[in-house]
Amino acid sequence: MSTTADVASRPGRNESLSLRRALALLEVCAQETDPAGLTAAEIGRRLGVHKSTVLRLAAPLLESELLRRDPTSGRFRLGPGALRLGHAYLSSLDVETVAAGALDDLARTSGCLAVLTVPDGVHVRLAAHRSGPGSAGRFPGRIPATVPMHCSATGKAILSVAGAATVERVVAAGLPPATGRTITDPGELRAELVRTRRRGFAVDDRELDADLRAVAAPVLDHTGGVVGALALVAPAARMPAAAVQEHARAVVLAARAVTRRLGGAVIGPREASPAPAEAHQVRRGA
Repeated sequence: MSTTADVASRPGRNESLSLRRALALLEVCAQETDPAGLTAAEIGRRLGVHKSTVLRLAAPLLESELLRRDPTSGRFRLGPGALRLGHAYLSSLDVETVAAGALDDLARTSGCLAVLTVPDGVHVRLAAHRSGPGSAGRFPGRIPATVPMHCSATGKAILSVAGAATVERVVAAGLPPATGRTITDPGELRAELVRTRRRGFAVDDRELDADLRAVAAPVLDHTGGVVGALALVAPAARMPAAAVQEHARAVVLAARAVTRRLGGAVIGPREASPAPAEAHQVRRGA
């Protein structure tokens, strides 16, 4: 059993515990949806500590304005200091930098070409790419700077969450075929985007290049807007229909991780793994 002397001899441990509890207090207030905030007793119940402990932990948070306490009700909620920290964090982020590690991991574990694109009018623009082990040299001349949204996996992933106005701009610009498998009918494109949104990832089944398949998932920022998409691209022979689910799972998880780092909320299906029947179904057969 620890004695008072033992506890006093471990100030670092006590300070660490207090810090963890203070951070937990902030998290409790951040998750509260009632704009009125929480009382000290309510926070204490959620943290499993006494009200007096909550008041002690809150004191430095109030001084730094990470918390604010209503002078009438005594309720706590996040303060402007939390907003300043959030803005400082977000201002230091850009999707290319944040996605770099995810691209490296995707390329290394899949052996495919990992790609990040960003919206550029009715096209998507290549922002970064990584070659997987043994994939270098398999894509000579096949990494264009921009490609149409309607026939690329990243473009369809972006369109699936971008809103109706963006989809209509793409349709109005025309849906020219890149291959014999390109979706050129507006109704079919809209239906494909519904399927994409429902399953959480897009498939390019030799629609942009007759020799390539790709899977992609959208990336969102803290405003909820789509800022890009991650994809895995490979020769169709190296990404058969049976392999689509495995690659889709990896891309969805990577895109969600990047979205979280950008302060966004993840979207799409409740499970990271797509339903097998839908995941394996590539358009117009394998």
